[in-house]
Amino acid sequence: MSAPSPEFFALQPAVAGRYSLEREIGRGGMGVVFLARDVALDRPVAIKLLPPTLAAQPAARERFVREARVAARLSHPNIVPIHAVEETDDLAWYVMTFVDGETLGERVRRAGPLPARDAMRVTQEVAWALAHAHAHGVVHRDVKPDNVLLERGSGRALVTDFGIARAVEGTTPIDGTAIGTPAYMSPEQAAGERADTRSDLYSLGATAFYAASGRLPFEAPNALAMLARHAAAPAPPLLAARPSLPPAFTRAVDRCLAKSPAERWESAEALAAALGASRGDVPEVPAPVRAFLRDVGGAGSEIGNALLASLVAATAAVLEDPGLFGISLIVLMVCTMLTACIALARLAQVGLRARTLLAAGYGHGAVRPALALETRAAQEEGDGADASRARVPFGWIALGVAATAFCYWLTTLDLLALGTLGGGGGIVAATATLRLVWNAWMRRPGGLWRRLLAGRFGSALFRVAGIGLRGAAPAVPVGGEPTVLALGRAAEELFVALPADARARLGDVPALLARLQADALALKARGEPAADERHATAVAALEAVRLDLLRLHGGGGSLDELTRDVEAARAIGARIDAELASREAMRRLADAATPA
Repeated sequence: MSAPSPEFFALQPAVAGRYSLEREIGRGGMGVVFLARDVALDRPVAIKLLPPTLAAQPAARERFVREARVAARLSHPNIVPIHAVEETDDLAWYVMTFVDGETLGERVRRAGPLPARDAMRVTQEVAWALAHAHAHGVVHRDVKPDNVLLERGSGRALVTDFGIARAVEGTTPIDGTAIGTPAYMSPEQAAGERADTRSDLYSLGATAFYAASGRLPFEAPNALAMLARHAAAPAPPLLAARPSLPPAFTRAVDRCLAKSPAERWESAEALAAALGASRGDVPEVPAPVRAFLRDVGGAGSEIGNALLASLVAATAAVLEDPGLFGISLIVLMVCTMLTACIALARLAQVGLRARTLLAAGYGHGAVRPALALETRAAQEEGDGADASRARVPFGWIALGVAATAFCYWLTTLDLLALGTLGGGGGIVAATATLRLVWNAWMRRPGGLWRRLLAGRFGSALFRVAGIGLRGAAPAVPVGGEPTVLALGRAAEELFVALPADARARLGDVPALLARLQADALALKARGEPAADERHATAVAALEAVRLDLLRLHGGGGSLDELTRDVEAARAIGARIDAELASREAMRRLADAATPA
């Protein structure tokens, strides 16, 4: 463990009793970031300390404190909140929410460009954050991947360092040794001109270009050359860097990178709206279908493993003398039967999941295009057939073949013990080697199991699963979904993007949304005037929650208002559930009273 830095020892006495520093989590030209504990509230926070060399400069220190206080007035789900801005004789710092996750830059450097849908979502969330800041007179001036945090679990994007970049204007080295921020700098910033809100949009365009393609719009040997390219060279189209992206999204990013501010989006809000439309270019797989595909994805490998074990056992029995290693064959046969039972149980589970999907109104016609979309998306994002072949563990397969050959050689020796060991070991090695190949083939996008699900086998499975099914929701048209499902899906996506403390305060909203959706579909299926009225009430409750979430993301709503509407929706759901349960009980009584 490395020793704490001098900044650690300088800051800890200044915040003693209120914050307890744990460790350094970031360092750069802007300062040092520490993970700390808020003593009173017992929660983690992040504290950013202005470099002592800058804190000693009155102008830089005054600007840092002034603009940190301006940024602290911003309150938005996609902006890291600043809780306090403080200074002493020789130090200046601010305290902000600790976001458990990684920066967008770290994510791209670690795993490559974001999937198309994630790239669009992150860009839209940053645009929402900028729109809120611009509405409050704050220009970021340093939008870049390392100033966008991705929350672990939800993937929500949060923008940090609002306005603080101005505290170090003119300090970026341009001696040919550092690129840094110039890689995302607008032409007007590069020329030393005044930067307004449209400069942030250019930087966001460069950030989105990097997130979606894994490379910068411009490459240059040093910072000075990079600034020159941003100032004079036209930006390359994003679609050329990654042709699989939705054209509407690439056009939105390209417009951000226009050299003239007048040719860019008129506002971050307009950009966010355009990005929302571009996200619609990517077909949406309904949540129940996504859950079905996730749950049954590994069933093909388990079924295949049982078949492989049976095949190897049968082959060994034919080619070798059973008396030489009969015990091994018996053990393998027992394992084969156990594996087969697991496979049968898994197949039955797939049937039950298909039945649940049918009850929700989604049949095989909804699964087939979802499988095709899954395969296409994986191929577009570097996870297709070629990548799948690259992930086949060739080293382990070669080792398995060698082990099988060695064990077979042992059976040729005139020693019973070695022959028995070689026979049993050969069967196990051959089975394990075939499993490696089989699993890699079955699990890849477009593999055998997915082709079976999309073809006649899947169609037959859904027909069998639907036998005797009563009370199913109306079938959802292929390529579309009822309004109530679209509302619920949109509301759930917005809820997941809220901060963790807000989600905890609101409770299990996704379960509430699912209940209201199910109730609305059941009421609509009845087709009665009273049921239609209740259906409209459920849809209105969903719409109210969605609108509150949209307002909250846009900076115009409040958590208290959302809490009230969520509680009202819970009450509506409870009343509808009680009515549906009462009608079901009456139906059962009527069925019981009817003579057979």
